[in-house]
Amino acid sequence: MGGLARRVSYIKAFRLRSNSEVPALSVDAGNLFTDDRFSANQLPAEVMTKNKWVVKGYGDFHHDAANISYLDLPYLGELLKKEGFDKRLEEYPFIQRLVSANIHPMGDQHRELLPYVIREITLKRGAAGKKVRIGVVGFSEPKPTAPNGVETVYAGFRIDDPFEAAKKVLPELKGKTDFIVALAYMDMASAQRLATENPEIDTIIGARQTSSMDEPQHFNQATITYAYNQTKYLGELRVYVRGDGSAENQINRYVALDSTIPDDPSALDVVTAAHTEFTKEQSDNATAAASLRPSTLIGGGESPYVGVETCAGCHEKENEVWVNSRHGHAMATLEKKNQQFDNECVGCHVVGFQKGGFQSLYTTPQFANVQCEECHGPGRAHASNPGKGYGFVATPVGCMQCHKEPNDPHFDFAVYWPKIKH
Repeated sequence: MGGLARRVSYIKAFRLRSNSEVPALSVDAGNLFTDDRFSANQLPAEVMTKNKWVVKGYGDFHHDAANISYLDLPYLGELLKKEGFDKRLEEYPFIQRLVSANIHPMGDQHRELLPYVIREITLKRGAAGKKVRIGVVGFSEPKPTAPNGVETVYAGFRIDDPFEAAKKVLPELKGKTDFIVALAYMDMASAQRLATENPEIDTIIGARQTSSMDEPQHFNQATITYAYNQTKYLGELRVYVRGDGSAENQINRYVALDSTIPDDPSALDVVTAAHTEFTKEQSDNATAAASLRPSTLIGGGESPYVGVETCAGCHEKENEVWVNSRHGHAMATLEKKNQQFDNECVGCHVVGFQKGGFQSLYTTPQFANVQCEECHGPGRAHASNPGKGYGFVATPVGCMQCHKEPNDPHFDFAVYWPKIKH
């Protein structure tokens, strides 16, 4: 939810600048929820909390629709349970704006998703006064599996062929609307196929964890553009209309949601409340884990990592460089933002996260900060039998695993490498 406050601020400013003469719809192309650590048909409590705030925030600030991808299905199962659905819908009305034309529940314990929603806008420029009905429909690819397979059943839902689903639903939607937007969680080749096979589509807004900002492409009648991964850039697709109200041109750009855009106060309150709640949840879980599994056990032989103190025993000068670098205080950066328990952040601030190293500040504090082994690799074998051949770092490729957009858009290897070189 990090970008919500600035996104809301920008949208409000856009409407103000245009004197509210330019209708705007806010949509999400998929992967709005996280399935992080989904196991045994359950999500961790802190992940459930984070997802709950996402659906609340989207509703509170009037997003028009969101596509459901396979990544959203573990949490979707909670939202669409028939038991207690009316109460959830009252609390989170955005549930009725979640769409998918090719995802269906496997059993009868969950409600069906809407395949599409229709929004009506009134033009105030060009064909002033003309009402335009916009259909927003959703599609998702199945869940990829290694090496080249797919899962068509995941988290209690069936993911049908999106191209077959499109052929069934789009003629129906075309009869009800003037303009169709397809939200598609799939790769570019699949989006191109979707456009080629379905002339009813006017716009495809795709998503697939991509960080590219390429120019829109045009296939058949459709303009294809992609949403930027994460929330540090907002895609803005402008549709220009002719005098009769038909679309003439579509132009896309990406708006950086950086410090030049102020936080919207009301949205910031929601983000702050959300962050406080799921950080507490993460802290409580980490505390509970620490009581069950002491850090001395994890660091004593199970981990392939040994920690910076062991490295410093032989590499004193290198350790001095590290201690005085920002790598040596990387966790403090998260602690200042109260993000030290956020699993989406800690991986670039510790050693060996989810690889047998850092787990949490309570269970494995010895692996906090970006220590030697995060760049040089697990060192237990080297510490037991020191010798040449260990520790080669491929630069700058290795650095770019973390120092990349949107995490570190201003990273300059030539500037920062001398600060930690040893």
